[in-house]
Amino acid sequence: MMRSYVWPFAQAGLLGQMTRREIQQKFKGSWLGLGWLLVTPLAMLAVYTFVFQSVFKARWPGAEGDSMTFALNLFAGLIVFNWFGDVFTRAPQLILEQTNLVKRVIFPLPILAWMVVLSSLFQALLSMGVLVTGQLIFDQQLPSELWALPLVLLMFMPWLLGLSWLLSAIGVYLQDTRHLVAMILPPILFLSPIFYPVSALPAMAQGLIIFNPLTVMIESLRAALLNGPWPTPEALLIYTASGLLVALIGAGVFARLRGGFADVL
Repeated sequence: MMRSYVWPFAQAGLLGQMTRREIQQKFKGSWLGLGWLLVTPLAMLAVYTFVFQSVFKARWPGAEGDSMTFALNLFAGLIVFNWFGDVFTRAPQLILEQTNLVKRVIFPLPILAWMVVLSSLFQALLSMGVLVTGQLIFDQQLPSELWALPLVLLMFMPWLLGLSWLLSAIGVYLQDTRHLVAMILPPILFLSPIFYPVSALPAMAQGLIIFNPLTVMIESLRAALLNGPWPTPEALLIYTASGLLVALIGAGVFARLRGGFADVL
């Protein structure tokens, strides 16, 4: 049973098919199709950059006279937030949207979380490609730490999978979960180091923001794609271990509650 929680090799073909369908259905019938995967984050980047630079006069610490640095660092933060937000908001409805699969005893329900995480990763990778292109144009060279990007992505996966399993299982029994998630997400945007680096905060705030599950991921992505400063090895180790714990808890709750899904639905 646990093979469906850990990388589901036995269902790799099924997972690939479902992930492709998930990506295609998001934009089925739209004239721009998959182009929205690039247009949406770029539009957000343009709006946030204008508001924070032109209206609030925000500047990136250490590059006060450089608007491009602010835009690239902002975009890196938005990539992580959008990936997290897509999975976070989708999870409470995940099982409720697949009632026909719940009633199939042999269907491996845990791979639904993998499907959502991987389909959202596809969008994140496209955005990262745009970010690297911008960095290449700006610095005339590829980031020196680009090789670490796969490790950074793997570090975030247990967090997303664990939250998806946890929220999707609870969402079956408590349908208000999706409203609670929608209420929590906007504060997370501004309480994450998206519009500012962690180093710009007072020491006390730095000690608190590290508990935000997006903080280490955002700082690590900036380090890999923009040659920013890496979090400390201790922070990376604790973050990875915490993600594995979240995944374990999420999988445990999902396994415990899944027996009643068919009865509730």
